[in-house]
Amino acid sequence: MDESLRVALINDFELIVRGLETMLHPFRDQVLVVELDVQRNPVQRVDIALFDTYGQAEGGIERVKSLVADRGIGAVVVFCWSLPAGQVEALIASGARGVLSKAISGEALANTLLAIHAGDIVVSTSFSQRLHATWPGAEFGLTRRESEVAALLTKGLANQEIASALFISEHTVKSHLKAIFNKTSARSRTQVIALLARAPDFQRMARVG
Repeated sequence: MDESLRVALINDFELIVRGLETMLHPFRDQVLVVELDVQRNPVQRVDIALFDTYGQAEGGIERVKSLVADRGIGAVVVFCWSLPAGQVEALIASGARGVLSKAISGEALANTLLAIHAGDIVVSTSFSQRLHATWPGAEFGLTRRESEVAALLTKGLANQEIASALFISEHTVKSHLKAIFNKTSARSRTQVIALLARAPDFQRMARVG
């Protein structure tokens, strides 16, 4: 165990880091999760900080910079579903040693983290979602993007702030919100937040941060 790669899992939502922990658990003899960090940097020294960008403003660039600047972190690796043009280059320029797609398996993720720890810089060739992937809100029929909009909504962001965070137009945000209202049968933002707060996948995520 002492020779295992020490990894901290980071996101603003407990549900996300718990999911990552479960994904890496079978490979704990080589990749040991030592911290689950919600809205904070690791407390212990770790070899890798695996940062899930779900629900992050501006694609998580500023968060990556903060993690890279932390002397207690050996390397920062970004884990995400999709990225707009130029975002991969921006993340690497910010100091990330890896930008990995959530399409990879748990075993591939563990092996890639080991490779990055050995000195490699790894970027997934594609950022397509897994065929049977799920995300918070899937039980309501929300798409991945609608789920991200809903997550930012629960954090109290306005439409313009959500648009900026996800690199989409405010008109697109309104379209996603309309779909969220229809799928959840809610009539207002307050009702959506209250409903998601009671849903199994969102009950640990309905926090303003």
